Amino acid sequence: MVAGKKVDRTLMHRNNTKLVLAAIRNAGEMSRAQAAEATGMSIVTVGRIVDELMARGVLREQEKENGNQVGRPPRVLSLERERLFCTSVCLEREYLHLGLVDPGGSLWAHEMEPVPEGEFTPEEILPWMAARLEVFLEKHRNREMRSTIGVVVPGIVDIDRGELEFSANFRWRNVAVTQYLHSRLPGYEFVLENDTKAIALAEHHFGACAGSRSMVVLSIGDGIGAAVILNGEIYRGRENMAGEIGHIILNPAGKICECGKVGCLQTHLSQRTILAEARTVYPNIDMKGLFDYFQRGDPFAVALITQVVEYTSIAINLLANTYAPEVVLLCGSMLRQNPIFSTLVERNYRSKLNEYMQNTFQLRFESFGVSGHLIGGGALALRHVLDEMCQ
Repeated sequence: MVAGKKVDRTLMHRNNTKLVLAAIRNAGEMSRAQAAEATGMSIVTVGRIVDELMARGVLREQEKENGNQVGRPPRVLSLERERLFCTSVCLEREYLHLGLVDPGGSLWAHEMEPVPEGEFTPEEILPWMAARLEVFLEKHRNREMRSTIGVVVPGIVDIDRGELEFSANFRWRNVAVTQYLHSRLPGYEFVLENDTKAIALAEHHFGACAGSRSMVVLSIGDGIGAAVILNGEIYRGRENMAGEIGHIILNPAGKICECGKVGCLQTHLSQRTILAEARTVYPNIDMKGLFDYFQRGDPFAVALITQVVEYTSIAINLLANTYAPEVVLLCGSMLRQNPIFSTLVERNYRSKLNEYMQNTFQLRFESFGVSGHLIGGGALALRHVLDEMCQ
């Protein structure tokens, strides 16, 4: 019985520590009294946990500057930024991004490496990726980096096993990404995340959706993806498959998708399929050229871009009706490379909404661009670091 009580006290202390850390991390900074109020614990219990975490270099406590305040400034707690750096990597078809992220979501370093020419296969890409990551880590070894690294890729990922199960963009299936990276860099642990979910984490913690409890991200680029945050947490669904909106069949008589089905949303919205359609009329045209033609009033370009805007609005309507979020956030290379596209969607999306949905959510746009993948990967890695500290 005594042993059982000891186990219960240990488990309770771990859970309480997680709650305190989560409250401070989500708020950015707060006093001990605020942490007690946020967690429902006594100020004494919070004080003990805070003192332990400060002794371990996880938290710091300092006076908050306030020029208008009379008397002694309040003391606030925050994560010890310079001792909790996490490395994050994001693999795309054209570039490998590497970054160093602090607990506040600031990107202290960001490097882009062009993917080498040749076949884009796991056998070719993963060894190159590991080599570039090793160089990056060596370059920044003077920082107090944690040994957990966030790895971001497009597609369906098994976060428990660290496998990329399927990526239409890469045309990869069942690739043990983290296992390979760990074999090359055995001093590090790796956590795998889907690229759209990584952006959702970044925007929810630090960006355009900070403070919202529910949000949906719609990513439009080489592929189409979505990510959902409900009650402040990523909704993953069974086997982390929630958000694969790109492979919802909207037109059974449509085009064949890379996944093998016919009429997926991705066949109407991905940049590659848009360009394939455009090149039947204008060979070798790129997206910039297509939008240039659109702005000049070219009938074909106007019809094609109008159709893309229509399908984007349909996707927003689908997500809004399914999840009823506070915010729908649009992101992806389609928006980054073609700023007018955001304006066109903003003008049109309400035309596809049911009357009862018109004013239930806000439409917002990404605030970090491609850096959001790295910031989200870093946030995921830090969460694993903090959870391990509570064990």
